[in-house]
Order: sequence, then C-alpha cells, then structure tokens
Amino acid sequence: MPRKVLIAVGDKSYTDILINTFQQHTEDFTLSSQEVLHRRFLQEIVEIETPEILIIHDYYLESDYNRQELKDKELISFLKDMRIQFEDSLRIVYLCERPKGDPILSTIVSLGIMDIFNTNSFDLSVFVEQLKAKPQFSKVAKFLSSNIFSDTSKVNEVDHQTNEEEINENESEADEYLNPEKQKQVVQKVIEKKVVQKVVNKTTIKRDYTFHVHNHTEKIVGIPVKKKLVMIGSPIERSGSTFISHLLARCLAKMGVSTTYVESPFSKSYTYDRFFGHLYSDEYKSKFYQFSKYIDPKIKSIYDWSKSEVDIICKHPTKEPLYQEEDVSFDALIKVLFSSNSTVTIMDVGTDWQYELYQDVFDIADHAYFILEPDIPFIQHFEESSEKSIEFLQKQLQSDKSSLVGNRFDKALMKNELLKDLYLEKMITHLPSFPVTDVFQAQFQGLFLNDTKDYEKQLESSLRPLLEDILPGDFLKKQKKASGVFKGLFNKKISVEKAESKGEETTV
Repeated sequence: MPRKVLIAVGDKSYTDILINTFQQHTEDFTLSSQEVLHRRFLQEIVEIETPEILIIHDYYLESDYNRQELKDKELISFLKDMRIQFEDSLRIVYLCERPKGDPILSTIVSLGIMDIFNTNSFDLSVFVEQLKAKPQFSKVAKFLSSNIFSDTSKVNEVDHQTNEEEINENESEADEYLNPEKQKQVVQKVIEKKVVQKVVNKTTIKRDYTFHVHNHTEKIVGIPVKKKLVMIGSPIERSGSTFISHLLARCLAKMGVSTTYVESPFSKSYTYDRFFGHLYSDEYKSKFYQFSKYIDPKIKSIYDWSKSEVDIICKHPTKEPLYQEEDVSFDALIKVLFSSNSTVTIMDVGTDWQYELYQDVFDIADHAYFILEPDIPFIQHFEESSEKSIEFLQKQLQSDKSSLVGNRFDKALMKNELLKDLYLEKMITHLPSFPVTDVFQAQFQGLFLNDTKDYEKQLESSLRPLLEDILPGDFLKKQKKASGVFKGLFNKKISVEKAESKGEETTV
C-alpha cells in the first residue's frame, strides 16, 4: 500500500522536483493534498494529514525567528515532539546543507531520525530507493559526534529554556513582522542548488512574501516596486469585477510591471474561453487543480499560461470542477497567489466574498477594490442587505486599503446627491460605459480591450488612480517621461533579474 508523503520544504522549485519524483513511483508513495510553507503550520498539518513520511528542509522552510541558533532549537524541539507523539509511525526525512561534523546532525540522529541528506546535491534515484527500504542506522552513523551525550542533553533543555534573550528575540521579531517598514534589509547571495537525477543543474530562486516572511522589493526601470496583492470584487453579480481586473492587469503589463491575474476557483470558468485558452493548450489546468485532490498524475497537465504579457491562473471549463470551499485550503490558496514571479497579483474575487478564505486573504492584501454600478435597487441592496458577504464588504470598505470603483459610470453621475453622499469619499475612480460593439469585438478576437482601437490612453486615464495606489510615484513619473522618443523602450516587457533575498531590492 502506498505511503503518504507530506512535503515541508518551503521552496516551490525544490518541492516541484520532489513531487515529480514521487509521482513516478505511485505504487510506493502517495502525496499529501497539503504542503507546508512555514514552520508555524508544521505540527498542525502533520496532525491533520497524518503522513507516514515527512520531508523537511531546515533552511528553506521559513521560521518566525531570524537567528540561526533559535531556528535550530525550534526545529529540534519539533522533531523531538514528533518522535514522542508518533513514534515509528512517522518517518522523518531531514534535508539540509550542513557539514558532516555539524553537532545539529548528531543531535538529530540521537532523536532516532535515520534519513538525513546533508548536501546541496544528491541522486534522486538513491533518495527514492532509501525511502522504499526500511530506515537504516548505518546511513546516519557518520553524523554522530563524540560528544553525543552532551548534544542529547541540550535537546532536553529546549522545551524548558525561555531565557530573557529568547523572549526579547520573539518580541523584536514580532515587531518586525507587524511593522515591515522597520525591517532591516539583508542582502544574501544567490545560491545554486544542484539536485542530481542524472546530472541536473538548477538555480533555485528563493522569494519572500508578506504572509509567510518579509516583503520583497523589485526594481523596475530603476525604481523600487514592492510586490502587491490586489483584490477586486463586487457585491452584485455582473458588476464588472472580472472586466476591470482584466483591464488593470493588461495596463500594468503594458507599463512593464509583471502581473498575474487569478480567477476565483469558486466562480464559473470565464477567462479561459475569454482569451481563447484552447488555442494555447488543451492540456492547461489551473494551479488550483495542481494543488487539489482531483489531480491525476497520469494525465499530462500544463499549469502556466500567459496572454499579452499577463500571467493567467484560471479554471479549464471542462477539465476542472467548480471547486467547493472544502476543495481549496487556505494553504493552497496562498500557494497559488504567491507562487508566481509577478510584481502584482490580482485576485478576482467576483461575488465570492462569503467564503472565509477570502475574508482571511483580505487581511494580507495590499489593496481591495469593490466594483459598483449605478443601479438604484443594487445600491439599496448593498446598503441595507443583512447577507454575510455584504456585511463583510461594508465593514472592510472602512479600511484604508479599500476603495470603490464605479463601472459604467458617467462623470456627471457623481454630482447626483445620492451617489455623492454615499460614495464620494470612497470612490477612487470610475469607468464609462463602453460601446457594446467594441467590447464584443475584443472578445471575438480574444484580445484585451486595452489592445483594440484607441482604448489604451482612455483606459489608462480611467485606471490612473488605481495605478497611483499600487505603484510608486517615482515609477509613474518615469513612465510619463518615457513618452515621445523613448516611449517604445518603456512599453517593452521588462525582464526582472531576481536574487535570493530577505527583503532586498533587485535590479534589472
């Protein structure tokens, strides 16, 4: 019977290699539907998933601590708890990049962990064969040091050691987490990590995100631009949240800002057919499918799709289910949102605000835009409804990061007494009603409306307040100066060279 494997590596590229490896041995291994991205979730997910094999990487799996000493104590304490709680029913595989004489490895062996891979390159076939066989002490005996007993005694102290130094560390790091602007930028070197099957050289890029770790900053055309998560939705169906999400994504891409559009997994598929996904690949499926229980490793699937420089994550209309809330864990949603290389990720929520997942994501989003149409019955519903999703929107609209966007609004409408009283302060911008023929023609050609006729300038003008909200002022000024002779240069796609970081700025 296949044994369940839970991967807690914390790095997407590394994890993908392991997933692909285990999928070639389905008779021996089955993958957990979850993946651990941070140590704070480790114990909870292990208890929920009850895997038979747990694979941990001590460097890439993020911690709330910054100091290596505290990170090591945290992990050793966890390993000890797991050994006590699960005994031999849980086999722990420890991946790291440590020298053979490292006392931490000796301590880990003393805890009864018999699978340790301590180099930055190893043969995956040997790795798999070792996990197929029973644990063998001979595989880890080389890591034992002469002062094994003193090392073991240190393990016993971990659970009880709460000295002032560690408490201060917790407080200072909690302050950094709640106040990202206070964090010190730490520049780290690019690490080349080689995972060998025959001989495979692979550069692994480690990125940091607000939710799990620290903010990441890129420099685009020389201007620092922080990664942003933008949520767009509406209180009423067919108010235009998807339409405006598409327009904003394409507008950002035209400015050289790498952008990912994410369609809600709980809504009916729309974007795939809107942009002729079948012409790209009939084997495409969303990353929600990749992280779901429905995935079939025997069926070839493609998870990456880009249209007009916008990376798109959306459901295949016939090859994916209409996901239910129990199908998409918060962990999986975070992986989807933060798995891309894009500077800006746009989450098209539509009217799915009733899902608790999105209410949690709101807490880590940078901006939220609620789309509203000038329809009196709908406005009354929005103002008076006791539906949970509407009550949530009304509450979150009070947040500084929330704004209203009018769709199919005429400028003169904002002079109306009702609209002025209700929404003048929160209405950041509004888009006019576009001719039905032009919108249909864009759909018929599978194009963004931004790329048809002379709509580029008109849309950029309407979306300008959103761009000013999302992007630094210096970046927008530089874009404005790029008109005329140099306009073509700045309209080209900008390639961003990334480096391994903990809050650094990466230049192009």
